Amino acid sequence: MLQSLSAPVIESFHAHSFAFFICAIASVIVVGISKSGFGAGLGVLSLPLMASQSSINEALAILLPLLIAIDLVGLRRFIKNADWRILKLIVPPAFGGMLLGMIFFTIITPKVLTLSVGIFIMLFLIQMLVTSHFDLKDAKPYPWLGRLMGLTSGFTSFVAHNGGPPITIFMLREKLIPMVYTSTLGIFFAMINFGKLGPYAYLELLNFKQLATSVILLPCVPIGVYLGFYLAEKISMKWYYRIVQFFLLVASIKLIADGLL
Repeated sequence: MLQSLSAPVIESFHAHSFAFFICAIASVIVVGISKSGFGAGLGVLSLPLMASQSSINEALAILLPLLIAIDLVGLRRFIKNADWRILKLIVPPAFGGMLLGMIFFTIITPKVLTLSVGIFIMLFLIQMLVTSHFDLKDAKPYPWLGRLMGLTSGFTSFVAHNGGPPITIFMLREKLIPMVYTSTLGIFFAMINFGKLGPYAYLELLNFKQLATSVILLPCVPIGVYLGFYLAEKISMKWYYRIVQFFLLVASIKLIADGLL
């Protein structure tokens, strides 16, 4: 029985190149670190990194079980520290966005989606730069923005595992301490990733070969997650958000370039 279970893993290992596994390992560690909150920019690089050595559909299928494994690693800490008020606001529209993603998955132009998200992030960063000189401590909450970004995040997460940048547009305005910020996003994406399993299977994106590849990459999960938590606890809040914004800029430039080329 053990031999029959290991056969797909061995077959998957030999089916991929050395370059694929280098990029895949880096991709999983990057997406693990993204759970610290830095990944609003870092996380967006994981899919293109793996897809550079495979197809987009294969990369989506391989990453989904790993994303779920990453969610499970930090789930106890996420539940303890998450802001459930925010989750009640952003989760329902996120599932609506996932439904839209499923409907349009086979007909939407990937380059148009990539370019649109990149431009949207860039506009957000410009807006943040303009308003950084104003005192936002007494600013009114923006529940409509949370719902809109939840919807957008659910959609982009479904079609590209790229839900971080849209929801970060709302989350950064909430001025949460790093651990609450991290945990709220952790619960949010755990719900989304588990919700994608059924639709991905229905769309025939998942198969045993890709699941076997996910198993091979599984040991990289705790490395990325705990490295992310370590960084979140050691870096000051001021620099924490500067790093988030820096990687958002990197992600925006890359997405715009990918959408235009």
